[in-house]
Amino acid sequence: MAKPDFPPLLPPGMHPLSLQELHDLAVGPFGADVKRAELFQKLKVWAEAVRAAGISGQLWLDGSFLTEKAEPGDIDCILWNPRWVDDAYNTPETHALLNRLFDHAHAEAMYGLDFYLETPTPDQIFHREAYWRGILGFCHDRTTAKGFAEITL
Repeated sequence: MAKPDFPPLLPPGMHPLSLQELHDLAVGPFGADVKRAELFQKLKVWAEAVRAAGISGQLWLDGSFLTEKAEPGDIDCILWNPRWVDDAYNTPETHALLNRLFDHAHAEAMYGLDFYLETPTPDQIFHREAYWRGILGFCHDRTTAKGFAEITL
């Protein structure tokens, strides 16, 4: 049985947003929804930890968090091609931290993220982006188009 669909918060397509704009869209209007606020705070802590480790990239966000569903369970996200902003951060300690932050089970348990890491080779980029746009860009009915957010780390 398919999961139920809830009205999306974004029209079809990819929408570049800042973390503040994401908050204004997916948390602010749901003031009494403590779970939404908690998920956003965890996302913010995770994103700040990734940035503090010297990594930048594009984070695509979706899932029930970007719908009108009350108390969404997590935030679906894909980090695209993370890269060092400065090679000085490229240390064994930072690699250990990033291994934890990018681990699917750890990201889910600690940060409420259904996390996926994408590092396609140049010849794979088109196909990997098409795959994820198909997943993120449609409701569970696989017919109704919806939008997703892109956050630059």
